[in-house]
Formats: sequence, structure tokens, C-alpha cells
Amino acid sequence: MPIFEYECKKCEKKFEVLLRSSSSQAECPFCGSGEVKKLLSTFAAKVDSSPASSCANADICPAAGSHSCTCTCNCGHHH
Repeated sequence: MPIFEYECKKCEKKFEVLLRSSSSQAECPFCGSGEVKKLLSTFAAKVDSSPASSCANADICPAAGSHSCTCTCNCGHHH
């Protein structure tokens, strides 16, 4: 069952919906409108297995490269 991201054409809010079948129509959970457009969703992929990249937030982690990220490095990435 895929999760799709939509934007309501009426209230312009974005939301995600788990559709149980391809024939299901999404409705805005905020205003109830059926006038929605499906958005292109992004995804994350890990491509490097070096210690510095073991933290999902390695670019902002103050201890990136010196350890495997733990809950105490304060970068926001929790295991």
C-alpha cells in the first residue's frame, strides 16, 4: 500500500495519504475537498558506509567522522 503526497487545490495544504487501492480517490483531510493533485515525492538513500556518513545529519553533526552517531552528539539523529 503506497503512501502518496498530495496538495489540495482548494486550501493549498499538503498532506500524505495511504491509498489501499489504485481506484481510491484522495480527499483533503483539512477541508474535505476532492480537488487534489499528486505531488512528486522524494526519498532518501544511503550510498556511503564510511563512519562519517553513519549519521543521517553528518553535515551538521559536530562529531561527524570521529564516531558513529549516538544520542549524545546533539545532532538530532537518534538510533
